[in-house]
Amino acid sequence: MTATVKPYVLPPGTGVPGFGAEVKASGAATGGMLTLIESRTVGGAPRHVHSREDEYFYVVSGTITVEIGGEHFEVGAGGFVFLPRGIPHSWDTIGEATLLMITTPPMLESFLAEYHAADADRDQVAARYGVTFLK
Repeated sequence: MTATVKPYVLPPGTGVPGFGAEVKASGAATGGMLTLIESRTVGGAPRHVHSREDEYFYVVSGTITVEIGGEHFEVGAGGFVFLPRGIPHSWDTIGEATLLMITTPPMLESFLAEYHAADADRDQVAARYGVTFLK
């Protein structure tokens, strides 16, 4: 942890500076330790693999389906998913779900912001972050 990292408390409905209310911890806010995003969503991510970071999901409400290396799981509220780097995976929601999404080291907040804002080739954005979408 660097001297520039300070403790912080976020009131409900707020996020770290520079991102929306869903980003509770960013790489900058944690001194490069992790990203934490509170995602309220209908839908997930197609099959992909991360080469640089591990990903974790904690299901706050609702249910998600997860495919990890060819195995399929249904994970409800209170469930936890660990997705180590290098393991292909996908996920989706069954209806609406709220989950805490974590990456170590951090990247998810910046990746998602750039990926969803990209007008052109999103695969190039993904490649810069070490993410490969699989067919």
